[in-house]
Amino acid sequence: MSLHSAIRAVATDRADRLIRCQLEVVSIAEISPSFRRVTLRGAGLAIYTDPLPADAFRLFPPVPASRADAGAAAATGVTAATGATRAGVPPSRAFTVRTFAPGSDRLAFDAFVHGAGLVDRWMRGLGPGDGVGIAGMRAEFVAEPVGASSAGGPLLLVADGSGLPAVAAILAALPAGRPAFAVLGGVAEADRVLVPARPEHQVHWVRGLALPEAVRTFPRLGVAAVAWVAAEASQVRIIRRHLLELHGVPRAQVRVSAYWKAGSTMEDLDALSTRRYAEAAAQGRDVRDPEILEEIVLA
Repeated sequence: MSLHSAIRAVATDRADRLIRCQLEVVSIAEISPSFRRVTLRGAGLAIYTDPLPADAFRLFPPVPASRADAGAAAATGVTAATGATRAGVPPSRAFTVRTFAPGSDRLAFDAFVHGAGLVDRWMRGLGPGDGVGIAGMRAEFVAEPVGASSAGGPLLLVADGSGLPAVAAILAALPAGRPAFAVLGGVAEADRVLVPARPEHQVHWVRGLALPEAVRTFPRLGVAAVAWVAAEASQVRIIRRHLLELHGVPRAQVRVSAYWKAGSTMEDLDALSTRRYAEAAAQGRDVRDPEILEEIVLA
């Protein structure tokens, strides 16, 4: 089973038990200068019985913007009084599950903060006991079929700082002894503690804009390889082309995601992706197919 087939199978299985619930903030801890680990709990997580590394969800924290943030909120379409967008949809952001144990009522994720923006305002406003909403889970990676389908072939993870929590989750979840390579760009040295150190994993740190070149010059991976990529949209397109054309990795074994796009706000990207998703569904396309999802976010 290919990586794409495995992800599609999980998405199909989860379709009738999507998580939409309110959770309570347990704690917010600084784990590096740029990342905060947020722990949530709630009975609504009871149906999350099949956690996978890099599972993604939407977080809807009902935190109103402060008076000082009113100008920034207006610029992004967020109403200071209510925290809602002009279209009436609550603002949200996608995050990666970092830790969760089946049967537990606690989930943790890592949030990137850089001093400005919606997530930073949320982090300043959130505290233990606050309620947040979540919706998910979207499968981004399936570890077990990778080993079976690729016969132990190379596993390459490529990301910038936005994908660092997902890479960390994938590496931590791999079976002991499973070799993996990671090429990570634009990550401050103090933030590298997020990535677990294991002797079978080789991590290459490069400048942020050097990711495509680092992948281009990486030793050839071949048809047995699996690759997972999360970074800025224009870089993801180049990296995917390198993986397919230069490295010979089969299309069904390459999973790419554009976590952001230079020159665009997250609100603009979310609105565009939502529209494209709806159009694809209306056309009868299988929106659980990773290739179609990549078209939506990279078009």
